[in-house]
Amino acid sequence: MKRPLMTIGDRSVTPEQVQSTVSKASAAWLSDRRPKKAAAERKRRHRALTQEEREAKALATATAKKRRADEREARELDRLLARIGYLSRRSQREAEAMLRVRVSWKSSAQPKVTAICPRNLYTRMAPELTERTKAALATRSRVAVDGFKNIVLRKIPRGYGRKERGTRAYEHGEAADLARYILRDQALETGSVNRFSNILEFDGPNALYQTDAFSVDDRRCAQIVAFWNALEAFEAEADADGNVYSHLIVAMPHELSPNGRAQALEDLCFRLDALHLPYVASLHRPDPKGDVRNFHAHIIMSPRPFAVEGPFAWSFEAGKATELNSRAGYDWLRQQAAAAFNHALEKEGRALRYTGIAQAKRGVPSTGEAHDGPAKTARKRQQEADEAERKRLTAQLAAHVAAVMNRQTSLGTEIQQILHPPVVSEPQPAISPALAGLRKKYPDPLKLEGLSVLDFVAFTPADHASDDWFGPAYNLAVELRRGNWELVRDNGGQPELAVEKRLEYQALRQAPALPDIVDEALREAHRRMVAERDWKRRVRRDKERIRKEMLTWLRGAPVSLFDSEANVLPEFRDRFPKHVMALDGVRKAMVDCHIAALELQRRSAAATTKRVPDEVASRLDLGASLPPPAPSSPAVDDGAENQLFDAVRQGLVKLPGKNLGKG
Repeated sequence: MKRPLMTIGDRSVTPEQVQSTVSKASAAWLSDRRPKKAAAERKRRHRALTQEEREAKALATATAKKRRADEREARELDRLLARIGYLSRRSQREAEAMLRVRVSWKSSAQPKVTAICPRNLYTRMAPELTERTKAALATRSRVAVDGFKNIVLRKIPRGYGRKERGTRAYEHGEAADLARYILRDQALETGSVNRFSNILEFDGPNALYQTDAFSVDDRRCAQIVAFWNALEAFEAEADADGNVYSHLIVAMPHELSPNGRAQALEDLCFRLDALHLPYVASLHRPDPKGDVRNFHAHIIMSPRPFAVEGPFAWSFEAGKATELNSRAGYDWLRQQAAAAFNHALEKEGRALRYTGIAQAKRGVPSTGEAHDGPAKTARKRQQEADEAERKRLTAQLAAHVAAVMNRQTSLGTEIQQILHPPVVSEPQPAISPALAGLRKKYPDPLKLEGLSVLDFVAFTPADHASDDWFGPAYNLAVELRRGNWELVRDNGGQPELAVEKRLEYQALRQAPALPDIVDEALREAHRRMVAERDWKRRVRRDKERIRKEMLTWLRGAPVSLFDSEANVLPEFRDRFPKHVMALDGVRKAMVDCHIAALELQRRSAAATTKRVPDEVASRLDLGASLPPPAPSSPAVDDGAENQLFDAVRQGLVKLPGKNLGKG
């Protein structure tokens, strides 16, 4: 945001000079008017108290606390009234004696707007109020037993010092956006003057141009935006932790006429103008979706006294009416609103009266009702809109499903007519009682759960010949349950019937859907087929892995594997069971390994004086450690034995070596 030109006594000042000068002047003004705090009493020593003394002490403490609260509230009220009295009755000389900072915008920095408020800051109102309930207008609002009605006023202060937990940080341009939101045409009440402000003049030397009434066009809107932007810039430098503006939302009397509500709001604004406090106010009509009696007013004001110096120039005082932000200030605003409302009601001859004093202080029972607030109300309305949209979509989906079902029924009828065209030339024979009873028992051809062989006991050959659905469905389900996987095909992980060559199942194959018993049997057979296929693949992978491990071990070093009976030695039986020896090439590798070991032993015995080369000895080292036995795999059918291994066991081929004996 651009910084406006700030001067003190016709002397341009920097941000540091503005902050130090305004802080000193404000502190000096407050120190002269606030009473000094009394010295704190010394703490009494702790002593044991009886129950009666404790109760008496608690009662005295509560009484003293209540008295201090009343005294504090009275002091705040006195200080507020003194400050308000000073602001309202001070002379021109006293106002000139107060330190003032002049803030103005250059012509090149003046805001340029084309609308009162951006669309994304509010929801557009309906052109006219909907006719919901005319009885609500005639219903009397909640009035207490003493005959007074409470003022409903909400005050939302905003500033740079909002550092409490959970509060929203202040954003630049926030005050100007709120002012444009308040003045938007779509929400204003019609039939009377509905907008008020004192931050710009309509006649005189400080007016932008002469007008008879308060009208907001692009240039006037630019003045309003320029004022709040200038106030923000001044507060950021003069009082970095102070209040920038306060947003007042006041419930207006729906018993008054539009002119009466306008006069009441104007009267309330005159009381703020008497304190030289800036404000922008407007009357809003009720929300079309809410209560028709909810006439209300929005006021944006600042506790910083000011004066208009020109079309785009203002002066701000060093002292602020901070008392308006206290509890006493809030009660004072309620009382001023009650006085303005009562004056308007009296002029229109209404008997109803308002009061700014709370019902608890008046000693009357509460007549208020729970208020949801804007956030909860918005959530409720969003839920209602979502529920209506959900019902609409549900009805639309139901209609679509009904249309699809009707279309599917008609398509099924057409398919049946195509598959079984009526023979006009020859009359159709009557259905036998057995088949007619079966069709009556199962009217839905897709729902055959419970169909058994007992249903076909009374069938004749003619029934079997004319039945193209019940009998084939039952027979196909039985074949699938018995594991006839020739009728099952895997199509991308989904089961599919393979009955192209089975004429008795062609009607089922060409139907748009299978009976439940066939579909269930088909899925189960497909699941078992896929499981067995995966198991066989896994077994093949395991056998191949074991075969490679055995061949690698057998080719690593010669080892004697057989005894004199050509049986596997006990220490190698875990490594070479029948299903391992049946693997391709394992038996031949075992015989080669054994023959190599015997040949190594013969050479070692013959060449006792001859030194074996180191590389051969290292390759044929019998003392080399053997790897641990391979894990056993599930037993499988060993099949045909290796021919060489059979010849060795039958004695047709003898392995060299003395350890084999005569066998």
